[in-house]
Order: sequence, then structure tokens, then C-alpha cells
Amino acid sequence: MTVPEHEAARPPRVRRRWRRRLAGGALASVALGAGLRLGPLPAGVASPIALPAVVDRFGAPLDRASVRTLALASTRSPTRGAEIALSRRAWRLAAASLAAEDERFTSHVGVDPVALGRAAVVDMRAGSVIQGGSTITQQLVKLRRAAGRSTPVARGGLEKAREAVYALRLEHRMSKDEILSAYLTEAPYGGSVVGADAAAMAYFGIEVSQLSWAQAAYLAAVPQRPTRFDPRRNAAAARSRQHWILGRLVTAHAITAAEKRAALNEPIVIRRGTTTPVAPHFVRALRDGSLCAALSCPLGNVSGSKRTDNVVTTTIDGALQQDVAGIASHQRSLLAKYGAANVAVVVLDNATGAIRAYEGSGGWADAVATNRGGMIDGVRQPRQTGSVIKAFVYALAFDEGANPGDLVDDAPFVATGAGREFRPRNYDKRFRGELTMREALAQSVNVPAVRVLADHGPNDLAALLGRAGVSLPHSTYGLSMALGAAEVDLMHLTAAYAAFARGGRSLQPVAMEPARPQRGTRVVSPEAAFLVTDVLADNDARAPAFGRSSALRFDFPVSAKTGTSSDFHDNWVIGSSARVTVGVWVGNFDRTPLRNASGVTGAGPVFRSVMIAAEERLAHDAPVTPLLRAPDTLERGEVCQRSACTVLGEDWVRVGSGSSIDATPVNPEAPVTVVKANAPDAPDAPVSLDAGSASPGPVGQSRPYQRVEKLAIVSPSSRGAYVIDPSRSIGQELPLRASGGQAPYSYTVNGAAIADPWWTPIPGTHEICVVDSAEAKLCRPFRVRIIA
Repeated sequence: MTVPEHEAARPPRVRRRWRRRLAGGALASVALGAGLRLGPLPAGVASPIALPAVVDRFGAPLDRASVRTLALASTRSPTRGAEIALSRRAWRLAAASLAAEDERFTSHVGVDPVALGRAAVVDMRAGSVIQGGSTITQQLVKLRRAAGRSTPVARGGLEKAREAVYALRLEHRMSKDEILSAYLTEAPYGGSVVGADAAAMAYFGIEVSQLSWAQAAYLAAVPQRPTRFDPRRNAAAARSRQHWILGRLVTAHAITAAEKRAALNEPIVIRRGTTTPVAPHFVRALRDGSLCAALSCPLGNVSGSKRTDNVVTTTIDGALQQDVAGIASHQRSLLAKYGAANVAVVVLDNATGAIRAYEGSGGWADAVATNRGGMIDGVRQPRQTGSVIKAFVYALAFDEGANPGDLVDDAPFVATGAGREFRPRNYDKRFRGELTMREALAQSVNVPAVRVLADHGPNDLAALLGRAGVSLPHSTYGLSMALGAAEVDLMHLTAAYAAFARGGRSLQPVAMEPARPQRGTRVVSPEAAFLVTDVLADNDARAPAFGRSSALRFDFPVSAKTGTSSDFHDNWVIGSSARVTVGVWVGNFDRTPLRNASGVTGAGPVFRSVMIAAEERLAHDAPVTPLLRAPDTLERGEVCQRSACTVLGEDWVRVGSGSSIDATPVNPEAPVTVVKANAPDAPDAPVSLDAGSASPGPVGQSRPYQRVEKLAIVSPSSRGAYVIDPSRSIGQELPLRASGGQAPYSYTVNGAAIADPWWTPIPGTHEICVVDSAEAKLCRPFRVRIIA
């Protein structure tokens, strides 16, 4: 066979396509001749493939394949009456679909040679593929074969020949009404909408029998190219196709010219809403088995057909999932100023480990619209943890008897090993001198964390993380583990954090219902778990670094830790309420660094919104235990918060110790006076913002002390000057603190009374005065300047 002379001048690309059409037609003819002698039809063609529907905890479908399966289940009956009825209930849509796709549907035998030939001629003349020749029966075969595959079916000539053969055989098994009804039931109508009934309701809010000619022609355009003619994403293209279909209906004498004009003048109003799949990253990972391989969950063959009920009920809460997806999408637009393009979120139930929400990127549709990698699953991508890991570092110390009031030195520190030196630095490049462990962890100060890890060892930290479900090499990272050099994925790190809210017991994430309460294995002691939780829920303790009104402040108990990896590649916030543990990661999948975004400013707003949404949505789910209930082995006691015990405070100590004093103080000769902090006038725990010059001591070593009776101003200090960083809009309030004398205290700055003992600094020299309840008064100056 040769190319006609008038086509010889066509571009080579068009001639090649024309030849492929002819070759495909010849191959199809041979296949059709043999088709009637082949064996039984494949099961997925003879009837819809038994692909399990993936639904949320309440039975709502999570993806288009699930919608399709449930739609099929709802239309199937022992007789075929239900499927036949759809072609008659949707009679206008059926007529429009035939006009658009298969005008000789009632007369052909499954394949239409006339349509194939006409399509070949039209495409050759146009120089591109603008018209197909497949019948409704062939399209039904194509839909069913695609539904049974985990990867797309190649659309070559051989595959088209197979579809033609199967279409012929299907026509011998089913009536025309059955075939048309099955097509309308299984056809995609854009986004996650499958089937005529769902499409009529999703786009117009009406039953399929109530569709007008304008609406029917509009929907009939979609199945040919669901992405191109998606009513919500490309209304103009769908409208153009609708006009063409209305013209075909007139030609087919289904409607009159007057009805066409009325339909063209009828406004098409699409219902607002999204057709993006619910939890698409989660469903994909569930279907391909990778999620359960990572979590060791007993899902069985999810992508096959062995489940008798044909429905996989997951732990996802559909309403919460949509809230989380909306939060991630909205916050991502705000994060653009930091150069962040991707957001990942996971929400775990503390009692059962149920995965209630799972957002992989903040924009699944980005895979089509942009190059932001929307289909990449950030929940399971290992990233550097930054300071998020510090909670486990201090858990090591608390597990071995340390208390939050114990002192650790924030001073220059050098660690050597393997011929190299490691000199950790703080985020602001300052040293603060002695800090309590509460202050050091709550304010996420780097150097003290490295000192604590040096006292216990990276291997102990790796072992602790291993008990929590995070596998790491024991010696690869060294002391840099304390600052988050190790890479961990969000799912496992969030599950590990849940152990703190669970009294120190591990939590295994669960993807399928029924999710039952877990006992878990021991990760850390109940005391260590509570102390970490208590510190990370202490808004006053973290205020000097994060401000009193940061994204981590809630109206209900929440324990949370931020993290920022080196060079600003990753932002984290992970934390728990009594009911859920929420993990948030913000960054770029291509590892482009963010622009000066810390965890509290980057991931913090996302974490806050998700935590509030989760608590509101899951309020009926029982918490595993009150978040801040102390074990009976802990009590409140007075502690020393500076060396030589010139400053006192109150914190948790072991029962019977009466304080955080170690049995072997720095100076064994000095007397130890234990004073219980039971009196209502016990002084507030002071917070210092200046570096100080106290001498260093062993990690976690407490000092002997005796009560200080003389009135003293703890903060602000008169030594040096405080600086204002103009690049930060929050977190720069100065705490006003006093000790000694008789509490309570009243404060003034420059003669103005300060009701809330926090003061927003302004440049200049100022005077603070404190008056105690016995009217003793003390004043002193301090300076504030703007950072150069």
C-alpha cells in the first residue's frame, strides 16, 4: 500500500502517522479475523476488574479507582436491570455520548471500520490526531484493561488490535443497553469523579436523569480526554467540545436546531469544590505496597483481588485529611517568601498509631502544573532532622536520673575524634554560660545538647532511637547527631516522638482499620518521657528564644520541638497533644536551601493549624492519657539555677530528693541545705538573656545552695547590653525576674508599671525597679541596642 500523491507533500511526521494508521488497521483486520476463535475473555474485560476500593475510616472513597469500584458495587445486582437502567435514566447523557463517540453504536458489532477510516483521513488532513475511531465498546474494554494494571497500558497497534478483538467478543456477551450502561458507570469525568451519577451530582448537584441537553453535552465531552476537558480545570475547552457535540446531536436528529440554540444559551454553572484525590500519596503507597513494607503492616495483597469484601478500610480520617491538605496548600503560598515549595504532614493517633492524615507534598497537582514535584512523598523521604533530635538527647540524661533543673554549660566546646575537631556553635553565635537543662532544651541551644550527648555517647542515642522505631548507624554521625546530622523520614520520627506522650512506650503507625490500642515497648522511663514533654510544653521556658506568642503556644497542652537543618535545607516541628502526635516538614525536594527560615517560622504555622484541626476533628477519640500527668516518682522541689546557688527556682525532682541536688556536689566540703518549694511565695524560675561568665562544670551537675533572702534583680542584667535583631519580628521580649525578698513582685521600667513581667525592648539606657510585698525596692540600669 502506498501513500496517496496528495499526501506525499505532507511533513514526514504526518506521513509516518498515516502509515501507522494503515498498518494498525491491517493488523486489526488480521486480529479480528482470528478473534472469534480465541479463548475466553480476560476476567477484567468480561466484567470490571476486582480492584479493592481504598476508603477512609468511615467508608468514603480516597481515590478514583475506589470511586469506580464503589460505583460498580452500587449499580450491580443479581440481574442486569440496574446497569441497564442507567442508560435510560441518563438518556440525554447517553445520547450525547453516542453523538460524541459512537454514532453507529446500535448497528456495529463492536468495531466500526467506517469510523476508523474516517478518523484516519481527518487526522491526515489536519496533521495531528484530532479524531478517534474507537467505539463505545472498545472504550469500555480500554477502561477495564487499564483498571487492572498498576502501570499504564502501552497504546500501540497491537494493544488496539487486542481491544478490537475483545470488543467483538464483548458484544456477544452483553446487550447494547448493558454495554452503554457499563460505559456510563465506569467512565472518568475529570479529577476523581467516576461514573455518570457521580458526575451529575459533583458538577451540577442534580440526579443524572435531571440533566439538561446543555449539561449532558458538557459532560459527554469529558471521558474522551478527562484532563483536557476537566470542567473545573479547563472550562473553555470543555465548552468548545460541548458546542461540537450539540451540533452532532442535531445531525443525529436527537435534538432540534431550536433546542441546540437554547442549550448554547444556557449558562453552565459548575459546583465549587475540588476533584483532587483524597490522600493521594498515602493511597499510592498503600496500593504499591511500599507503605506497608516500611511500616511492616499486615495488609496482604492490596493491589490484587483476594479480599472478599473488595474494600480496604484505612485509618485515614477523610475530613481531617482534606483540612490538612488545605492547610498545607494555603501555608505553602505563604512560605514562598522563604523559598519553600514543599510541605509534608502526618497525624498519628497516640493510642492506636492510626494514621489519621498523610500529606506528602502540599500540592499533588503540581506534578502536572509545575516542576515542584507534587507527587513526591515527603512523609517518607529521609531528611536531616536538625534540632528536633534534641528531645531524645535530653531523654538520655533524664533516663539516667538528671532533672530539668540541673545545670549544663553553654560555653566554647571542642570535641576531637578521627583526627578531626568538632566545634559546635549556637544559632545566634552567642554563649549564655550556665543554663538549666529546661532552658537549654526549651530554647534549643546547640552547645549544651552536644555536651549532654558527649556525656552519654552517640551509640546510646542511636540505641534509644532504635527502640522508638528509628534505625540509624551507631557511629556514623558522632556528636553531630545532637544537632540533627542524621537523616530520618517524617513518618518514623513522628512515631518516635509519640513515645513521649505515651509514657515512654513505642508506637507503631497503622494504615488499616481496625486500629487497636497499643501497649508498645519501653523506649525511655516514664520519668524521662514526662520531663521531656513538660519542658517542650513550657511556653515560658522557650519564650526568650521564640517569644511568648509563637506558633507553639496553644490553649490546650501541647508539647512541641522545632528543628532547622544545616544551611536551612529543612524545617521541622513535631509535637503531641494528649490525643495525637503531629509531624510537619517544610523544605524543597531538590534540596534548595530556604531563606533564613527557622522551624518556628517555617513549619510552625503549619503545625499549629494542623494540631488545632486534629483536636477539633478527633475530639471524640479518647486520648491515651493526660499529656502532663507526672509519674508518682516525681515531685516539685526547689532547685539551684546558677552556680554557687545565688538564684533559686522550682522544678521537677525525684521523690525523696527534695531538690535537684546531686549526692556528690562540686565541693564535697560545702554544706547542703535542702528546702522544699511548698510555699506559695516560691520565686519564679529566672531566665537570663546575657552570656554571663560562670565557670563550666560537668554535664547535669547540680550545686549546693541555701535560700537567698536578699531582694535581687535576676533579669534584665546590668552586665553588657541587650541587642535587638531587626530581622526578627517575634521572640525578643525581655523577661522581668526577681528573687529573694518576699514575693509577689511588681515591676516598673523607666517609671512605667509593667503588669505582665515581659517587656518589649527599645534602644537606649533604661532603668528597671522591683518592689516586693514588704515594699523593699531595688533599681538598676540596663542597656539595649540594635544589632549592627
